[in-house]
Amino acid sequence: MPYRVVTVAGSHQSGFRLQVEPDLPIKALAAPVADTDVPVRGDTLLLLFPDGRHRRAILADFALEAWRDGSTYYCRSSPDNPEFTLVIGTDRAPQDLPPGTEIRLDDTAPTGGARTNGWSQIIARFETLS
Repeated sequence: MPYRVVTVAGSHQSGFRLQVEPDLPIKALAAPVADTDVPVRGDTLLLLFPDGRHRRAILADFALEAWRDGSTYYCRSSPDNPEFTLVIGTDRAPQDLPPGTEIRLDDTAPTGGARTNGWSQIIARFETLS
């Protein structure tokens, strides 16, 4: 059964993609699901719009928002409570993803977290940074 990832508060255009707001605290997202239910690039998302419509979209990215300045790396979230940014691959504009839209991971063809080794290992890596 598809599980809820986030309810959209807003979004903004990033190339041919929509970056979803808010960012997602991964510990809270991981708690109610199986360790291997990690959204990864290419997964299918279900978009449930406030007016009752729905459609599918492709997960373009789901990761820590970070950048490099010279040899130093920076990120917006704390290693104590890391937050990932969800990005949807689409040619649509932010007004096509209204606040209140629920995004779910469509697990009818799950990746099984095969490329991540599961939530527990992702969280453990961040805890070593604290």
